[in-house]
Amino acid sequence: MDIVTKEKTINEVLQKAQKEGGVVLKEKLRKLLVERQIPFIPLTTEIDSLRSLGYGVFGIVELIRYQKKLYAHKRPRQTTNEQRNSILEEGIKLTDIAERHPNIQRLNFINLRTFGIVIDYCSNGSLDVFVREKHSNYTLVDVLNWGYQLADALSFLHSKKIIHRDVKMQNILLKDNYQTLVLTDYGTATQLGKSWMTDNVGTPITMAPEVFAYNQYAEQCDTYSWAIVFWQLISKQLLPYGNQGKGFLISVVREKLRPPKLNHCPELFLALMYRSWHSDPNERPTLLLIKKILHLILNTLPKKKEEYTDEMISELNNQWTNEYCLSEKYLPVQPRLTNEQSINLYQEHLTIMKRIITIQKDIQELKQKQAKHDHYEAVLDENEQLQKEIEELRSKTVYEIR
Repeated sequence: MDIVTKEKTINEVLQKAQKEGGVVLKEKLRKLLVERQIPFIPLTTEIDSLRSLGYGVFGIVELIRYQKKLYAHKRPRQTTNEQRNSILEEGIKLTDIAERHPNIQRLNFINLRTFGIVIDYCSNGSLDVFVREKHSNYTLVDVLNWGYQLADALSFLHSKKIIHRDVKMQNILLKDNYQTLVLTDYGTATQLGKSWMTDNVGTPITMAPEVFAYNQYAEQCDTYSWAIVFWQLISKQLLPYGNQGKGFLISVVREKLRPPKLNHCPELFLALMYRSWHSDPNERPTLLLIKKILHLILNTLPKKKEEYTDEMISELNNQWTNEYCLSEKYLPVQPRLTNEQSINLYQEHLTIMKRIITIQKDIQELKQKQAKHDHYEAVLDENEQLQKEIEELRSKTVYEIR
């Protein structure tokens, strides 16, 4: 699509948004399409809707195929302003995170027909469903890996001054044959410093006591939620307080009720959980520290043999060709999974590719910094020139007065 057609399409859809939903809907859409330059699926483009993946208060999530790739499409359940605005607001929050992170959901497209957002598809479903399944079999090493990835994602958000506020099993997805965790659903996320007095947001089981008692939000509320999820993963139990409705929240605040102690659990993990769900938010460790502790533990364990999936290969190939515009001829040939030498060669090729992608990312960042530096130098030169002109004017003025 050329620039003129693209601008015309955007203007038409903005007019449609204002007509149907008013200025608020139009501005949200404008922010995504114009300010943040998010790619879009035109009104005239048909997409293949394959099946439903889930639903929430405002949105339905369905599996779609677009441009020969699978995505998750989150759209309003009904064409009301409230639901449309809610979906687009989540899209805006996703784009508040300028840098990409492997464990944080990405916004790929805006669907102009539905005002929905098109995000990455995680083929292994939610952590909640996986733990519920009786036949699911995972180890303590898996728990450590997931715990580390969740801490990494949250500490990354906190470094960008963003609090998630609704960390729970249902908002954690899995992909790459259950190896990679993806934190999703940013409908309740907020900027640090903007949410000390607000409505209760979050899910009761993982809600920090200060949130329920005082409506106070800071990054420590995510730390508390991380600890509850970590307990759920180790125990393989989703209801630490049984079926008590929301009544247990009073005990969590007043009596400092916490999930029961786990038998046969390493003391270090118990200490990490207990500290992370401390009743005093200031006594909880940062998620950056939790991430570092888990990283040290994982480094002492035997390395799990890498398992490659079509999803992993496709994602890396797209990153190689689309994000960094590198030649397809350097993409690795898919290995013969029954041949160890073929797998080893493929792994070496992937390692080199990842290093090159990292270098390309560094080059892009350096170019951006250089552009800012060049702009700064140009402003300085312009400033010096203006000062010279001012001095000349002063000299002429003094001469004329004399």
